[in-house]
Amino acid sequence: MGQNEKTISHFFSAIFDLVVNIASIFGALLIAYAIYGNPITVPISVIAVVIAISTVLIYFIFDFYSTKEFSPLHRRLLKILVAQTLIAVVVLICLLIFVGENSYYIAELIAVGISTTALVLKKIITTKFVHMLRIKRHRVKKVIIVGSSKAGENYAREVNDNKHLGYMVLGTIASPRAQVKNKLGTYMELEEIIKKEHPYEIVIALSSREEHNLQKIMEIADRCGIKAVIIPTATYKYFKAKCQVDMIGNIPVINTRAVPLDNTVNAMLKRTMDIIISLIMIIVTLPIMVLAFIGVKLSSKGPAIFKQKRVGRYGEEFTMYKFRSMRVNEMSDSAWTTNEDKRKTKFGTFLRKTGIDELPQLFNVLFGSMSIVGPRPELPKFVDIYSKTIPLYNVKHQVKPGITGLAQIYGFRGDTSIERRIELDIKYIENWSVYNDLKIILTTPFKMFNRNEKYVK
Repeated sequence: MGQNEKTISHFFSAIFDLVVNIASIFGALLIAYAIYGNPITVPISVIAVVIAISTVLIYFIFDFYSTKEFSPLHRRLLKILVAQTLIAVVVLICLLIFVGENSYYIAELIAVGISTTALVLKKIITTKFVHMLRIKRHRVKKVIIVGSSKAGENYAREVNDNKHLGYMVLGTIASPRAQVKNKLGTYMELEEIIKKEHPYEIVIALSSREEHNLQKIMEIADRCGIKAVIIPTATYKYFKAKCQVDMIGNIPVINTRAVPLDNTVNAMLKRTMDIIISLIMIIVTLPIMVLAFIGVKLSSKGPAIFKQKRVGRYGEEFTMYKFRSMRVNEMSDSAWTTNEDKRKTKFGTFLRKTGIDELPQLFNVLFGSMSIVGPRPELPKFVDIYSKTIPLYNVKHQVKPGITGLAQIYGFRGDTSIERRIELDIKYIENWSVYNDLKIILTTPFKMFNRNEKYVK
């Protein structure tokens, strides 16, 4: 599917979603009228239309209309469910503020249920239909591999093993002596073969001994008006993240560790979310924090708030706040704790088990040294150790540390594998999205009681 086709498809998809949401809301209001006798007034109608439009805007934020075609169906469906849950909360807040009628809450649930069902069915049907066309080879992008490198063979195998991706390798162009499968011809015949086969694009995967042909191949591609994509065969194994091509003057450079939060808009969006969520959470949990403050003061001598230096973004140190859960001791900055650590107070054990001890970190988020979601910050001492022994450990410092994170909801905290924790941290950084942040936030309350800890001198 070309770029114009995609744009048109996404436009009509958004219009379809808008119509479905308007129909769902008014259908639900009619049901509420039939059950409770609440009329559909002009203000209610205006609110309904605004909610329907806002819902589609939320879909754009969740990247519904530009999500990569190759992402698994179950992930796209899960994204729909998370978005619909967020929308239900927003609608509920609107009803509480502007309407106040309890009977309309039932209408909300009905409307969200109808629109969610419609969206899920649409996504399943369209995805299955497109996959069926691709598998039956009715809608495929024909490509020609140029070069005899191992990377080209791997590309062909991936395409052949995953027909639903919609690509079909016509064959390979290589040097006369190269032994490759389905050889279409040599570099001298490339232009003629392109004009004959009309491929969607050529995939350049040259071996080191063939690299001198690159300039000629690119000239042919430009002359034929065809797209050319290059597999950097000698270096692609070092590309651990989504790469980005930048221009320094007229020199293209490949950023091998480009991440979504390098984008200013994404960074601003995440910071806005942090401010809003931290403010809401501080207001909601303020009574709990007051009780925790009093409980800590009464349970043992010392300050209620425990301050500790941690390593944050770019390796810079900051002061992290927690409710003190231990008796004042000299090892607080040089050792982790254990489940049976004798330094903990009884009230401190309760705070740790429930996660209440970490609530003051909401102020770290509000002030900008932390984020709601991100890799957990570590003590400087352990950063020095792990950065020397664990590959890629310092990649986690490309973003702000978080109160919760992907590693935490998978149970990798405390007495667990540091290596696996770093893998999940990097996975989070490389695949950041609003959707992923919200999913982690919504999952965290169900994981907060799994807090195994260990003691390290």
